[in-house]
Amino acid sequence: MAFINLLNIFKFVASCSLFLIAMSSIATAQQQPPQRSTERFGDWSALCTVNEPLSCHIKHQILLGNSSKPALEINIGRPNTNPSNVIMIVTLPLGIRLPEGFRIQVGDKIDRQYPFIRCIHSGCQSELSFDEELLDSFKKGNEGRIIISDAINKKVAIPFSLKGFTKAFGRVTNP
Repeated sequence: MAFINLLNIFKFVASCSLFLIAMSSIATAQQQPPQRSTERFGDWSALCTVNEPLSCHIKHQILLGNSSKPALEINIGRPNTNPSNVIMIVTLPLGIRLPEGFRIQVGDKIDRQYPFIRCIHSGCQSELSFDEELLDSFKKGNEGRIIISDAINKKVAIPFSLKGFTKAFGRVTNP
């Protein structure tokens, strides 16, 4: 009788162990960060998740000279909290004048002023709604410019390419 109870206890412990192993592997799989793929479209890159949840954002960086730090980075995508909205995050280097914010110009129709929202280790950022007028100007244009004031209040224009933007933006709407 003691042997049967010991065998039942062993079966119970083995079952519990298998259950815990299975649950820990499921939890580990759920905690895995999303895997990303990168596609190039002209001067723009689409960074998309290849596992759930599917999402894409597009990115364009401008490097000046031999620097590995971007002088300008533009990211456009749909936030998980509100996927019907498209936002653009513009990141500019530290050391620029913040009170003036920056201007974005695209073609002869878009000339807008925006404030900076925050500065982090990679630069100062602004987050703005990427509305239909801005989207249309990006699709039709060849080049845009971001205009900032440097540390001594001198205006500096940083041009950015729109080559490949339309195809890249297609990944934001259809990941």
